Amino acid sequence: MIYGSLYNPRFGRGLSPVLANILNTVRQYDLPGLALGRHEIDGDRVFMNVMEVVTEPAENKRAEIHQEYLDIQILIGGEERIDYGLPGSWDSDDPYDASKDLQMLDIKRSPQTLNLTPGMYVIFFPLEPHKPGCQVQEAKNIKKAVVKVHYELLL
Repeated sequence: MIYGSLYNPRFGRGLSPVLANILNTVRQYDLPGLALGRHEIDGDRVFMNVMEVVTEPAENKRAEIHQEYLDIQILIGGEERIDYGLPGSWDSDDPYDASKDLQMLDIKRSPQTLNLTPGMYVIFFPLEPHKPGCQVQEAKNIKKAVVKVHYELLL
């Protein structure tokens, strides 16, 4: 997991060139004005889903992992808490759904928390469990973008 801010003047420093270029591309969009739904960046290799959700108490939500895609979660508006864990820190009886690149699970060991404010991003690599959309203090409407990056681009 890596996190940072799109507003950092040293933005992208230390990231792989592929991830820095993708985030630089995303920075060129008018994120607050961006329509909801899927936005193509590089076909099925890199695309962005823009959504509005209402945050919920963390205990009401389950975490997720992906095997094929990295998630770059970018908060556009509102405040959001994301709980996360290390690979292998979770348990699940739910099967992996390859068509959605998704497995729902519960983080069991050493859960961590990150509070996001607008402009912050967090990158979750495959098999890193994360639980987005959690409320910070109370339920809030948020707007966010989730950029999906196929792991093969980083090889």
